[in-house]
Amino acid sequence: MKLTQSNHLFIFGLGYVGQHLATELHKKGWQITGTTRNLEKLKPNLPNSWEILKFEDGSKIPGLSTYLSKASHVISTISALAGYDPVMRSHAKELHEYDGWTGYISATSVYPDQESGFIDETTPAAPSTKRGLARLNAEREWQKACNAEIFRVAGIYGPRRNAILSLLEGSARIIKRKGQLSNRIHQEDITNIIIKAINKPRPLRIINLCDEEPASQEDVIRYAAKLLNISPPKPIAFEEANLTPMALSFYISKRRLRSVIAGPELGVTLRFPNYRKGLDALIKRRGM
Repeated sequence: MKLTQSNHLFIFGLGYVGQHLATELHKKGWQITGTTRNLEKLKPNLPNSWEILKFEDGSKIPGLSTYLSKASHVISTISALAGYDPVMRSHAKELHEYDGWTGYISATSVYPDQESGFIDETTPAAPSTKRGLARLNAEREWQKACNAEIFRVAGIYGPRRNAILSLLEGSARIIKRKGQLSNRIHQEDITNIIIKAINKPRPLRIINLCDEEPASQEDVIRYAAKLLNISPPKPIAFEEANLTPMALSFYISKRRLRSVIAGPELGVTLRFPNYRKGLDALIKRRGM
């Protein structure tokens, strides 16, 4: 497939991460084409110059090859929550024929649990959950089809999605489980790392996107409550929390993540190297 456009991003999934990435590249003069499940709701809220297409699981985008031929870069933020990658299921042929840069946003659930030490990009993937296995299978599909770079992203927070806002809305919970650790990364750092990778591409590269201080969710909630000068919620025992399958996979994990690629290879310096720095910045806007 011959490319006809430079600095033009095609992004599958204009959600929380996708919109921020597209917005930052748009500021740098890039053209944006992206997909959404709800065209009527999303399109009026984005710049008129962006081309927005409807795509949902089980559907196909008519004329996708033509759209891809205009794009210099393609990335997907769409997860494999149903146990498979919906983009590859519908459009593997078109992506196999595409010869520009490609990226796939994955998750750190592809890694095994590890009681001590750090997990980095040299650690073999060995997911212990169905969600993690689906993510790993999707990674391999993207690598096989178009030599995609893989971005394994830890827990995402930022404006409109953080512990401060959860406390203000009354939805924050402290769930006690001995030894529980989670990893996170601010939305702005996600975008910065992906743009650095775009500017210094390496096919099939795997990058962990995480901050420098794994911590329990309890620590994060208590710090956010301190910033708000309110009492944190009363702790709930893990066994009594009645968690959803997604939340359960979060609370049973024990991983300390780091990246040996983002800094050494891409020269990334995180703007928010830990949750305290991130929440300190967000408190000025009350999490918004």
